[in-house]
This record gives sequence, structure tokens and C-alpha cells, in this order.
Amino acid sequence: MTVAAWERFLDDQSSWPAASRTTEHAMVRDTTSGTTFAKRKRMSPEERHLQIMQAAVTVIASKGFWGMSLQDIADEIGITEAALYHYIRSKNELLNMVLAEGYDTPEADEYNASTSSAADCDGHRVYYYPRYCVNVVLYNLQRPEMVQLFAMLNGEALNPEHPAHRFFIGRHLRNWEQIGSMNWVLPDGYDEERFYHIYTLAMSAMDGLQYRWLADHSVNLLEEWLAFSDEIFPEETWAGFRDPSEYDPESGCLLPLTLQSREV
Repeated sequence: MTVAAWERFLDDQSSWPAASRTTEHAMVRDTTSGTTFAKRKRMSPEERHLQIMQAAVTVIASKGFWGMSLQDIADEIGITEAALYHYIRSKNELLNMVLAEGYDTPEADEYNASTSSAADCDGHRVYYYPRYCVNVVLYNLQRPEMVQLFAMLNGEALNPEHPAHRFFIGRHLRNWEQIGSMNWVLPDGYDEERFYHIYTLAMSAMDGLQYRWLADHSVNLLEEWLAFSDEIFPEETWAGFRDPSEYDPESGCLLPLTLQSREV
């Protein structure tokens, strides 16, 4: 049974978490926002950098790294390949720039965590993992081209010769290090090992669902994820641990219910 606080997301995009949607320096939003650049004699380095990023996302999402050339990027932004070399030295450097600045960013982390947390009556800040997952979906709905880029590169990078191979092989554990450092409230019986398993299951299910969404426009990503959540986080186990709106101040301090407290 979907959490009542999540139902409004299906019909009202204005109710989506607002953190970083208008953040001035949120590069990940800018690269997929359809920004256009007025013709002018000279762009600032920052504007040109952003334009190259946008072009790289568009081209790589369509052609992949192996199929992309720097000439493609130059054509996308209307300059010569020789001029592009003033800003980027190689395909690998361009790929590293896209991965470092475009996907797993502090802005994305802020967005995903922003409304998945609550302060209990004693002032302890805790996080709700099922809501965090919903926020990941809401964020990715705002950047489909970036999700397609990720999917394309993730498949290509299965080849050990791919320059992003190590990035994707290590990404799951890198993200787990961040997740594991946060103060999650969890149902009885969840230790670190079991929480890692549910994290792995949720992220794997999300990746698979996003591939379907990219391939089939009839798939409603948010609606499907909320249905998945009912299976991954069943109400009989997770009620009270799914969303900050479920917290009742009358229930007192949440700190003893956190994973960090159990692991002490």
C-alpha cells in the first residue's frame, strides 16, 4: 500500500522535492535542461564548458562512447574540431568530465536526501530509505537524457577495455559507503548486512525499471516504482519506517531505531 505522502507525486509535479532544482551551480540539471546559448562573439569559459557538457551528454546518450567522435561534439555546438581542442584534449578527458560533473553529484545527493529525513522530538536527524529511493526516481525523471547516458555507458563499460570500466565496477560500493554513513531508521532485524542486501535489491530493481522506461514510453517510471516499493518495503514490516510523514512525535526518540545505534 503506497504511503499517502507519495500519492501526490503521481499527479502533481510541483509537489516533487524542490531541493537543488533551481540551484545555480547544479551542473547535472543544466546539462539536460535544454539551455540554448545566444550567438555572441565569444563565450565565457564557463559557458563553453557547459555547452560542451550538454553536447557530450546528447551525443554519448545516443551513440555511446565507442560511437562518439570529437567531431560529433564540435558539430553539435557549431565549431570546428580544431577549435574544440582548445577546451578538451581527448575523448577520454571528455568522458571523465561527464562522469565527474554530470551524474553522481553533490546536487543529486542533496536532492535525494533532502525530504527523506526528519528530526525527532529530541532533535536527532534520521533518514528513511524507502523515501530516499522515491527521491532518486523523482530526480531521474527530471533528467531522462542523463539516465540514458548512464545506461548506455554502463552497458559499454562491461568491456574491461572501456575507459569507464573501473568507474562503473566500483560505483555500487562507492555509493554504499555514502549510504552506510547516513543515520537510517530501520525495522527490527535489520543489521548492516541485511540493509546492504535491501540497498542492492532496490538499486538493481531501479536500474532495470529505468531501462524499461527508456525503451518504452508507455512505462510510468514513478507509478511502477511505487508498486515495486510495496514489494521491496512491505507495509507489514516497514510501516513507520518508509517516510518522514509517518513519524509521530508521541513515539519519542528515534535514535534507538537507527542502524548506527544497533551497530555500536
